[in-house]
Amino acid sequence: MTDDNDDPLSIRSVNFDSPAQARELMAAVGVAPRGVEIMAAKFTSRALYIRNLHPAAANILKQVALSSGAEAAVHREAVTCRVARSDAVLFGTAKELSLIGQKLTGQDFGLDALGRGVLRALASWDAVPELTLKGERRRLDRPLVMGIVNVTPDSFSDGGEFETPVAATARARRLLEHGADLVDVGGESTRPGAAYVSAEEELRRVLPVVEAIAPDYPVSVDTRKAAVARKCAQAGAAIINDVSAGRDDPAIADVCGEFGLPYVVMHMQGTPGDMQKDPRYDDVVGEVRDFLAARAEWAKAQGVAEIVVDPGIGFGKTLDHNLALLNNVPALADLGYPVMVGHSRKSFIGDLTGAEVNGRLAGSLAAALIAARRGAHILRVHDVAATAQALAVASAVTGS
Repeated sequence: MTDDNDDPLSIRSVNFDSPAQARELMAAVGVAPRGVEIMAAKFTSRALYIRNLHPAAANILKQVALSSGAEAAVHREAVTCRVARSDAVLFGTAKELSLIGQKLTGQDFGLDALGRGVLRALASWDAVPELTLKGERRRLDRPLVMGIVNVTPDSFSDGGEFETPVAATARARRLLEHGADLVDVGGESTRPGAAYVSAEEELRRVLPVVEAIAPDYPVSVDTRKAAVARKCAQAGAAIINDVSAGRDDPAIADVCGEFGLPYVVMHMQGTPGDMQKDPRYDDVVGEVRDFLAARAEWAKAQGVAEIVVDPGIGFGKTLDHNLALLNNVPALADLGYPVMVGHSRKSFIGDLTGAEVNGRLAGSLAAALIAARRGAHILRVHDVAATAQALAVASAVTGS
């Protein structure tokens, strides 16, 4: 974490459920053990994790934080400048952190960028994004439930169950009746090891479903092909969900821009064919976050007005990677876009519990509630009725 490098400064939100989690991160930053215990007493459930500070900046940040009533945990050797870089964990109330951001703005050693970054992150904490679906602006102050409709013979969970347009259309209507806010129709499996499907075959599978449902309900189309996206947009699709984030077929962003459709960009390491062959990251949250930020900027440059980001649970990730991403949804929400999480029935639940695919409802609901609590705006799920019920009860209990 502290070697000399040219990596840029980064700031992201972190959530802690206990002081033990804060202690673990501070130890990883390089805080002295005694300092870890002292600062753990100032624990806050939400904090800011700052990466790649110059030692001078780390020392100034420490003093500014203390003078503002907050705390900054930095590497124990930052004060001696024996490390080239230090990460930091910034604890405090929103008011204290805002004061820190204001004090840092305009200073040297990269502190101006840090101050502005702190203020941007704070602004995201209370922000409620909106999304346009079928011409209606939806305020995402509660998670939308996106029902999965796989018109495929080989999807990992329900492949072959809704393979015909008639069965898939009935499935979509049933999910909407069960409380789905929208349905996501896909004609190409992207499970690990899945084979490529031609645009012609994909359209044969999905277009009749879109044509049947889109006049009355918001329909998302799960595709990485511009030709499929265009035909479905012409048929009334409300959103395009692209697991490749435009890397497979960049023209897909042009379609979204032309038709004014929201565009979901998802992170995937590798391709569906090889993504689970030893995926590795130095910092999975930071790397996924940076990728999504870059792809969102790319999409905006192509004329896309509304963007949703998806960390790609199960797409080139180990169990630990998936858990880290679910726990750090706030770091993705910092980007200023709605966050979609697709966790339903995925293999990490089986890795944790031993449950087979169709026995993962309880685990899927637990992940949905955690993602929602962490700030996810859209939950992509197979079990709509159960998810909607769980969210309703959680919301009533917490008053959120």
